[in-house]
Amino acid sequence: MSGAPTPAQIAQVQENIKNLQALNDYIYTYGQGKILNAYLLLSEQDNSDLGLNIGLNILEGIFWAVGSEFGPVGNFLASFGSGMVSYWASSANTPPSLNTTFSDMINRISATFRAFDAQMAVYYSDVAGNWNTSFSFNGKTGTLSDLATMAVPTEQDTGFQPLATAGIFALDQLIWKTVMQKNYVVTLWEGQPLIFKGNQNDPPTSWAQGFIAANPAYNITWSWHNSSGCGSVNGWEIQEYNIGTGAGVFSDGSMSNAACAYLFIDSCGGQVINAAGLFHRNDVFNNLGISQTTRIVPSGGIPVTDAQLSVGYLRAMKEGRTLGKLIEREGRESVQQRIVEKAHADSVFARNLAMRPRQTLETFLGVKIPEVVNLSVVVESGRSFGLVIPAKKAD
Repeated sequence: MSGAPTPAQIAQVQENIKNLQALNDYIYTYGQGKILNAYLLLSEQDNSDLGLNIGLNILEGIFWAVGSEFGPVGNFLASFGSGMVSYWASSANTPPSLNTTFSDMINRISATFRAFDAQMAVYYSDVAGNWNTSFSFNGKTGTLSDLATMAVPTEQDTGFQPLATAGIFALDQLIWKTVMQKNYVVTLWEGQPLIFKGNQNDPPTSWAQGFIAANPAYNITWSWHNSSGCGSVNGWEIQEYNIGTGAGVFSDGSMSNAACAYLFIDSCGGQVINAAGLFHRNDVFNNLGISQTTRIVPSGGIPVTDAQLSVGYLRAMKEGRTLGKLIEREGRESVQQRIVEKAHADSVFARNLAMRPRQTLETFLGVKIPEVVNLSVVVESGRSFGLVIPAKKAD
């Protein structure tokens, strides 16, 4: 808006600045619980400062998200607000209050929200002098004078809550994304191939949904496999991924069930499991920039090396909850038959048994298996054959 502002225009801008500060403070006040919730559900500690850019990226991302659907006010936040915060990323423009180290993320974010309030106070004190101040972000440009042409809602207005809710939700998403990028990894599991016979018009969606229901931290994809002869079949070949802190011999390191229940909107194939979730499953596994790795499971199992008995196993020994004690009570054949019957009745269990035998058996049988014992499970198919040669009894 060209020319000098009128007293009425200055008053309108100042009123809107106060309301923007109130909105900013509201989002942070109610967003603190989202930060704590993310760290608790993800079993991480908020005990380090991830740096200036983390706080800036989160605040500019909130303003951009709000700007996508809230008319002139949203457009101003997405352009001027996001652009102003992005401008601070240059060391020459960083507010002194942010150019320091904090003890944790929550204090870093708190300081970033306060810096926004402080800068808006500068504009409030001299609207005329900053009348043509402008910032751009992602192709959108906003000027301080734009605030003379709109009405930012107060907390008492019906338009306030939708803005605040969108901002808090964006904060929630950005916190989870940040923590997962820093501490989590997506793992592709490769091992005994799993191919469902069928036709190309009938993908294994229902099976995949059942698998995810039993394994909430996983994602299932599939691709068509053409027979190569020699026992091979046409069908859908399954690929499985999990998100967590990283797989090891004794655990797949999966994200907790509670965290998954909060995070994921859907299972797969369009099945919504939590409409209030933060992200679609495919976005978490493919589009959030989380590190990727591969876990290869050999058919003979992953050998244990240099393992020691854990405190958990020693405690289970005292309580009689070990695999050895179970076999003593019920006999090996009986225990084995229970496992076989479950695998025959539940193909998801069979798949978990093939890829993650130790934790699958411990959960199913309610026992601990000693870490010093190698464990091997072969789930037979048309192209495999398993044989166990028991240890020879001592004379």
